Amino acid sequence: MARQMSQSRREETFLAAASEMYNGLEAWYDEHPGATYGEIESEARRCRRALMGKGLEILINGRDTGYRVEGVRCSVCGGWMEFHDYLPWTVYGLEGDVRLERAYYVCPKCEGETLFPPG
Repeated sequence: MARQMSQSRREETFLAAASEMYNGLEAWYDEHPGATYGEIESEARRCRRALMGKGLEILINGRDTGYRVEGVRCSVCGGWMEFHDYLPWTVYGLEGDVRLERAYYVCPKCEGETLFPPG
């Protein structure tokens, strides 16, 4: 996924994911024509949770990954920290599992001093 996106691009990306989820649910129902309402609801709930996780991922990662063009200063020595990479981690939430990415900075002067904004 692209890192920072405009609001309209985030919306477009989410709507594409929603369309994909709905089409997947249609395909599931085609494969299970005798499914009960409860079974359909259970599958829809599973799909909805995945979609909400994707939506939160788009919303959060699409706005701010913590990367700063102007750089960041080390809280120990006051020097400029170096951008190292984007580090991912997964948050397991009620509304879905979300893979977040955050910019990771390292101070070249202070051994072990790192920053992982925005907190």
